[in-house]
Amino acid sequence: MKVVDPISFWSEPSAIVEWGQKCKPPIAPAWQDYINFQLHPDDLIILCRVIFPAFVIVGDYTLLGLNAEGHSEHNLLDFSRQAQSASEFEKDFNTLKVYDLFSHARVIHEESFEAAAQLLKKSWEMALSLTFPERTYSVVLSNTDRDYGPTISFSRCRNADHSAAASPPSLGAT
Repeated sequence: MKVVDPISFWSEPSAIVEWGQKCKPPIAPAWQDYINFQLHPDDLIILCRVIFPAFVIVGDYTLLGLNAEGHSEHNLLDFSRQAQSASEFEKDFNTLKVYDLFSHARVIHEESFEAAAQLLKKSWEMALSLTFPERTYSVVLSNTDRDYGPTISFSRCRNADHSAAASPPSLGAT
């Protein structure tokens, strides 16, 4: 038997392990029971909009639907004209700060924010590749002193787009 895991970096979050240990009798691994007892299908549905986001095409730009909501095409093009390059505009506009996404979190486990960022990076790479097989994108996960926690962003690699005859990038492990 061989396990093939597209998110091999995944591990059960420490808060869920702790929840399972408090149960009578203790549950290990606890993540499936946590889903069963604590979550609602609507939680999965709304999270999927972040995990597999919609994209908005404006001119030559690919924009994160989450950030484009409420902006007109005219406003988005005005924003783009202020950038030094198309890639810089996309990178800046398509940024998601994981702390902002979960600003209510009471129990802070930094590794949970980092794992969420890794998951989003991987899922955005997959979503962009499947949605735009003829294009190449750079999805960047950053967590430096200049960031506000883990931050994900993407921009199109305009010099590396695939021609119609080229095969799309592999989604498997390299």
